[in-house]
Amino acid sequence: MKKNKKNKKLTTSPRHHVTTSPVHHLKKHNYSDLVGLAIIILLGIIIYSNSFHCSFQFDDISRIANNPGIRNLSDAKAWMNIYPSRPVGMLTFTLNYHFNQLDVFYYHLVNLLIHLINACLVWWLTLLIFASPALKNDPIVNHKKIIAFFTALLFVSHPLATESVTYIIQRFASMAAMFYLLSLAFYLKARLSNKGKLSKAMFFVGSLISAGLAMLTKENAFTLPFAILLVELFFIRTKKLSINFRDYRVILLTAALLGIIIIIPLKFSSGIFKPIPPSYGHAYTVTPLNYFFTQFSVIVKYIQLLFLPINQKVDYDFPVSNTFFELRTLSCFVFLLTLIILAALSFKRYRIISFGIFWFFLTLSIESGFIPINDIINEHRTYLPSFGFFLILSSGVYLLFRKRYKYLAVAVLAIIIGLNSYLTYQRNKVWKDELSLWNDNVAKTPDLPRALLNRGKVYGSLGQWDMAISDFSKALGIYPGYTVAYYNRGVAYGNIGQWDKAITDLSSLIAIDPGFNDAYYNRGVAYGNLGQYDKAIADYSKAIGVNPKNAKAYCNRGTTLGSLGHWDKAIVDYSKAIESDSNFTMAYGNLGVAYSHLDQWDKAITEYTKALELDPNNTNAYSNREAAFKKIHELKRRSNPRGRP
Repeated sequence: MKKNKKNKKLTTSPRHHVTTSPVHHLKKHNYSDLVGLAIIILLGIIIYSNSFHCSFQFDDISRIANNPGIRNLSDAKAWMNIYPSRPVGMLTFTLNYHFNQLDVFYYHLVNLLIHLINACLVWWLTLLIFASPALKNDPIVNHKKIIAFFTALLFVSHPLATESVTYIIQRFASMAAMFYLLSLAFYLKARLSNKGKLSKAMFFVGSLISAGLAMLTKENAFTLPFAILLVELFFIRTKKLSINFRDYRVILLTAALLGIIIIIPLKFSSGIFKPIPPSYGHAYTVTPLNYFFTQFSVIVKYIQLLFLPINQKVDYDFPVSNTFFELRTLSCFVFLLTLIILAALSFKRYRIISFGIFWFFLTLSIESGFIPINDIINEHRTYLPSFGFFLILSSGVYLLFRKRYKYLAVAVLAIIIGLNSYLTYQRNKVWKDELSLWNDNVAKTPDLPRALLNRGKVYGSLGQWDMAISDFSKALGIYPGYTVAYYNRGVAYGNIGQWDKAITDLSSLIAIDPGFNDAYYNRGVAYGNLGQYDKAIADYSKAIGVNPKNAKAYCNRGTTLGSLGHWDKAIVDYSKAIESDSNFTMAYGNLGVAYSHLDQWDKAITEYTKALELDPNNTNAYSNREAAFKKIHELKRRSNPRGRP
């Protein structure tokens, strides 16, 4: 009986047994993930809510606002030729124009959507990394959800990303990062998947397609195969490193690396290593060697800005290092080498931190290497590398406080994210318009010629010519060989009728750069306004010699020839102007005037009509055509005074 009682005591009915449903757990996890992603997205929307009406800035104007190449979606050759190495990015700008013309709101909307997608990809990729075989026994995996959440929040909120999000043209950086992160996430998903060969194959194909899109968006994506190799070595391979060339993964990775080695020389000629002359607002030549030496201190600056994002600028006044043994260069090199050694030594114990450091250097390697770029330093270059930094920061805080001060870790990260969010919102105010952007830059770098030049151009566009001339003069005082400053000051002088000063500036420019086409054209305008017609014709002819399709130069030379009574020659020039630009309204109107002076009234009427078809509000063309009709009517009346049929 006792035995039976004992057995009865040990036996429980399934109806009373409390179990936890795996489906319930799954729903709970999915719900928490969705809430986390919603918070990430909401924060991104809030801190960039004041960016939607920021104007086109700097390169936005030439690449988008004033770029006829993106006006026709069906003309693929036109928009692909704008940036042959970045056709995917240019396609998005062409689509923006196709649907929204130049409504800046929608350009910013697309940029923000890309940034929000990237933040979600950062979250996903972080979770995939923590699910890898190499980290399965690491205690930090217990905090993977919160680490992924904070890594994504750090990414979406950091003010250093504003140049990649609010500066429209730098969609190249954020979109390349999107495809880059997606490719890597698909690759990791394929490597970690246990759902069969078909599922793996689909993820691998997705990774390959994303990689191709990344490489067709921005050149830094060519580091992607090495990033995949980095992930393999850090998180997938748990045994001693060995290479089996029968393994399809090894074959695919080898093929990708060889493809990169072959494609890069074919896609980019040796001209990419050509030194850049002092023509971009700096008085020095940028060579592969001094660019490389300078990047040691530039990378340290990037790290400082990630830690302490203050005093940000769109255009930095950064000193160039001409030798390796300059104190600043050498000390920065030692610091960076120490970081790399630290990463190597911490590989086994702190694998996440080691990976983050190597990721940062790898993804910066193309833009901070031997290939000289016009700008020594740009904030948008940190967009993709910053993932490594944020992964280190969020993981490092948890490594430091995980045992006893878990809530302190949350508080520290929350404070950092809060401060970053505030700084990002404030930084977007600076991007409001061109004047606010360059006022900010000049205030922070008052001796930077290009910042002064760009603010001067903004003043000019606002008709504040005295302010513009002041800024151009300051830029020339700092850098006397700044050709573009001479040009813009010459144009400014012309706009206030100081033609002698305009000629002086444009002549100084031509002495430095005889191939500066617009300088001849504008000096011709100045000579024409002073009545020095022979000199004006000579300059227009030189402008045409530099650019045989310079429609404006043909038109103005025709006008000057007409002023001298050479109407036959004027007609030839107007016709060539129209041949170069079939939509040149002024040329049609002037051609009509030339025919009128030769009493060829029918031809004059034809040209005035063409001018009106292009510009129905052209009052001069209306009045001139009306005068031509009256002249024809008068001639008919004179030839037939009695009105006989």
